[in-house]
Amino acid sequence: MTVVLKEEARSADQRPDNRTVAYVSPRRRWPGLLFLAVLVAGVTAMAVSSYYDQRSTGEKIDATVQNLRDGANAAATAAAKDGALATDRAATMLADTGITASVKTALAADPTLSMLKIEVETEAGVVTLAGPAPDERARDRAAVLAAAPQGVVRVDNRLVVSAAR
Repeated sequence: MTVVLKEEARSADQRPDNRTVAYVSPRRRWPGLLFLAVLVAGVTAMAVSSYYDQRSTGEKIDATVQNLRDGANAAATAAAKDGALATDRAATMLADTGITASVKTALAADPTLSMLKIEVETEAGVVTLAGPAPDERARDRAAVLAAAPQGVVRVDNRLVVSAAR
């Protein structure tokens, strides 16, 4: 820290101890001290590891690099698997939505079934039909129409035949 004092000429109206000081800011020391602490910790760690490990420094560095590569490869593989699972789930959801729309369209086009309120749900290619059916023949026809779209694995027909009038 350098402080420069300059005493100006005293005039009659000034106080005798009035001085002008040129201020120089102090240097920050913590970055240098932090670097020194990290350096000392690294050298200490190497010294301690050398005591317990008889490998040369080059072998240790090679082993560390290999461990980092293995970790990176494992992380990349896990990320790829997670991405593939998410893509499969999204594709299944889109396929299920398309199947549901196709089944609803087919039921609406059938003159016997178009007037009925049949609920259609699809999950993983399994189509579930729920609601009323006027007779057993209409119930079976709904199951055939629901099985027709591509991607349908099976049909869970829960249509209830209403009592005869």
